[in-house]
Amino acid sequence: MRRFWLFALLFWYGATVASGQVVWTDPAVVRVDRPVTIYFNAKEGTGGLAGYTGDVYAHTGVITNESRTDTDWRYVKADWGENRADIRMERIGEDLYRLHIPDIRAYYQDYSGTPPPGAPPWDNIYDEQILKLAFVFRNADGSREGKDVGGRDIFVDVAPPGLAVTFAAPSVTPLRPLIAPRDTSVEVVAVADPGAGATLTAFRLLVEGVEVAQTTDDTLRYTLTLNVPGRFDVLAIAENSLGEADTAAFYAVRNPAVEDRPRPPGIEDGINYDPNDPTRVTLSLYAPGKSFVYVIGDFTNWEVDPAYFMYRDAPRPDSVHWWITIEGLTPGQEYAFQYFIDGELRLADLFAHKVLDPWHDPFIPSSTYPNLKPYPTGKTEGIVAVLQPGAPQYQWQVTDFERPPAHELVIYELLLRDFVAKHDYATLIDTLDYLERLGVNAIELMPVAEFDGNISWGYNPAFHLAPDKYYGPADDLKRFVDECHRRGIAVILDVVYNHATGNSPLVQLYGPTADNPFINIPARHPFNVFYDLNHEHPYIQYWLDRANRYWLEEFRVDGFRFDLSKGFTQKYTDNDVGAWSAYDASRIRLLKRMADAIWAVDSTAYIILEHFADNQEEKELAAYGQDRGRAGMLLWHNLNRAFSQSVMGYLNDPNFSSDLTTIYYKNRGFPTPNLIAYMESHDEQWLMYRMRAYGARQGSYDVRSLPVALDRMKLAGAFFFTVPGPKMIWQFGELGYGYGERGEQCLEGAGDSCPSIAPGRIDPKPIRWDYRNDPLRMKLYKTWAELLRLRREHAVFRSPETQVRMRLQHGVPGRWLSLTHPELSVVVVGNFGLEPLVVTPTFPQTGTWYDYFNGDSLVVDDPNTGIELLPGEFRLYTNRYVGQAEPGLITVGVASGDASTRPERVRLETPFPNPFRTQVTLRYALPEPMRVKLAVYDLLGRRIATLADGLQAAGRHTITWMPEKLAAGLYLVRLEAGGHTETRPVLFAP
Repeated sequence: MRRFWLFALLFWYGATVASGQVVWTDPAVVRVDRPVTIYFNAKEGTGGLAGYTGDVYAHTGVITNESRTDTDWRYVKADWGENRADIRMERIGEDLYRLHIPDIRAYYQDYSGTPPPGAPPWDNIYDEQILKLAFVFRNADGSREGKDVGGRDIFVDVAPPGLAVTFAAPSVTPLRPLIAPRDTSVEVVAVADPGAGATLTAFRLLVEGVEVAQTTDDTLRYTLTLNVPGRFDVLAIAENSLGEADTAAFYAVRNPAVEDRPRPPGIEDGINYDPNDPTRVTLSLYAPGKSFVYVIGDFTNWEVDPAYFMYRDAPRPDSVHWWITIEGLTPGQEYAFQYFIDGELRLADLFAHKVLDPWHDPFIPSSTYPNLKPYPTGKTEGIVAVLQPGAPQYQWQVTDFERPPAHELVIYELLLRDFVAKHDYATLIDTLDYLERLGVNAIELMPVAEFDGNISWGYNPAFHLAPDKYYGPADDLKRFVDECHRRGIAVILDVVYNHATGNSPLVQLYGPTADNPFINIPARHPFNVFYDLNHEHPYIQYWLDRANRYWLEEFRVDGFRFDLSKGFTQKYTDNDVGAWSAYDASRIRLLKRMADAIWAVDSTAYIILEHFADNQEEKELAAYGQDRGRAGMLLWHNLNRAFSQSVMGYLNDPNFSSDLTTIYYKNRGFPTPNLIAYMESHDEQWLMYRMRAYGARQGSYDVRSLPVALDRMKLAGAFFFTVPGPKMIWQFGELGYGYGERGEQCLEGAGDSCPSIAPGRIDPKPIRWDYRNDPLRMKLYKTWAELLRLRREHAVFRSPETQVRMRLQHGVPGRWLSLTHPELSVVVVGNFGLEPLVVTPTFPQTGTWYDYFNGDSLVVDDPNTGIELLPGEFRLYTNRYVGQAEPGLITVGVASGDASTRPERVRLETPFPNPFRTQVTLRYALPEPMRVKLAVYDLLGRRIATLADGLQAAGRHTITWMPEKLAAGLYLVRLEAGGHTETRPVLFAP
């Protein structure tokens, strides 16, 4: 076969035909058993390496018969960022590179890359059929990359044995036809490889079924003239001496003239259904700067059809909308489609409510999403949108839901993936009894809009108006909202508008470059991930408002938590977090504009910001709209570290504050309760993990033991839920989630080191519904439920009118709250220390007070009456009887946490060792909490040492005594507890 030197063909016609060649090969027909040279034009495709002058590397692998999809690369030469010499591209011109592969199988068998988790093993490339070579080109550190149009991977087909035909020119594939926007002539170059041991006997080229050229050589050339609007089918047919035949085909389209025509009244960008005709739909795409657009889809058999050439509505250069009305559709039927832009980019609709993903949809089980429309494999590439005219409408059961006032919210934040094993809305509905019994009045779902992949936290969004199919059909989400409303529970969506991934049409339409008006390159702030969105751009504002309106109207959600709202800024702060967090008037203006748009749709919708900015900025956002009867915006208030230090017992750590005073909004200078306080969230380390891994120890009291840690979670809840202002719980906190026997529940990367076997920060975590079988954990759940019942039934815990006094400062172990309201007064006292102590709160009045959890009453003659508490213990007193909690929930004082293991009586064991030289271990047991005095006396009755004196928990206790400057001799150890005295002799023999 005569080699065809493709480098000479740099597509001189590229200026007149919408077709760009990212890679080409020499020879044109790639065989697995022959050398091949890959050529890369960095200016084409995404152009991410255009103008780059440093080393360029090929990130490359193969697609074989063992690959599940085109994303399942095998035998990857090197992991991303590994710069091997044999993947470095040779520069042969400005933005032109080549890579020579002398033996394909040997080249890829020599790999150092690692298979992705769950992928089939890479065994032996010689046992597999290589179908394609896969490429992404990058610079040394991977910060710049060259990919195909739309940010897609680049593939080179490998021909099977035997006769093979391909087109060396023009640059076409079955999925990328030749599109001519104007009259032009195109050189067609067909190449045939007869195969081993064969010669060509015939090689013909047909245009529209008419033979226009023929040869017996391996290269056939023809000039195709495209001067009439319409479609031209081109077919190359080759035959060899072995009687084999092969064909290659493409089609070319000469565009009709673009017709300027205004959109029909009422048409918005996206999919517009005709309310009077379920067979019609109008599509509209905002795309200034583009030359032409087709719609392709099921209704065109995924081919470019001049009948689906879109009109242009362009009153201004910056206001260009392409639109078309499609008729004759079948009501109720789903149709997949894309926009085919400038003959290069296949783009799903930005506003689509459902998309199909060729890479991840195959792994969604039918039990999660029954009858999911299959992806049009082999007919197109990339994500496709779905429209459905005349779709059946969900029938809402609850139409009069009254949202809880914003200041009374108790939000349960959950990640559906890690909450129920089936990870679907239908199963989530079945858990609502559990959440309703707990007593929350709102559920916040971590992002459910279509994100990249299936296994995700959801903060990698691509299509912000499409519910992700991994969690089930959209109607199941509506059923979930409906059922929550029936139970009086609001539903809040966590939404992500700071950024979008490379699969988003906002990124793909103009590419991931600084020229894209929708995104900021570089990002404007230091915490950005993926592509930072330009919230000053009018179209981003339009899109954002459309998305919020859609979720409010279509799914009847009750509000939003805006992820990374501090990123809604165009003020560039590089990596300066302090500057980014400083007061930003432009950011405030953007958020107020967004809030007004939301409240124009739904005047009572919650707006929650994950902001963490200057306090004055947050106060201004909180106050906005209150003069018009709005609740204002709510701000996340992170108390994770303060509560962690408090429950761990490190109250005086100079590096981390244990101050809990800002649990009350007025202590941050907020006049209204617009701070949503939380002890844990998806971003924070679990309190239980920190206690079990790092908790303090003193004597026999060990925060790291499970019963003690659960006691301290109850203590934390008593000082959390009782304070007026909205609150948030992170899933399973009510069961003490956060520490497993193998460390599997550690939130790696959240500020504490974790075992190496722990899952990554955003990886799936164990779903521990089995915790409900643990009586101790259920006592925590029920304790929090009792606190929430009190909050629900008594205004003192919710009302902004409640008078609040407190002592919750850093370094203080004995803490208290005093809540006064005309309806009820409450005093909460607790011991966050490691030893018994007397806490002296300020009771707002004298008289009889009632302990809600143990049923006792307390006569207060002095407002400063001291309350004796064990470590980890709390009391909640009310000034009138409001009932009593379920008995036995508070297990402080039962060292093992289980009353069945209590000692039967007071008992002092024999000291060990006895005699002793330097130290002696003393052990004793208490059947119930009681005052204890443990002391050492000489034989004349003189007290030598006091080892314990005060209130102690039931259980077994151990104390080590190391006497100093003590004469050798016999001594007596005496235990006095509960009216019982025991004495044991011990001999000191240094």
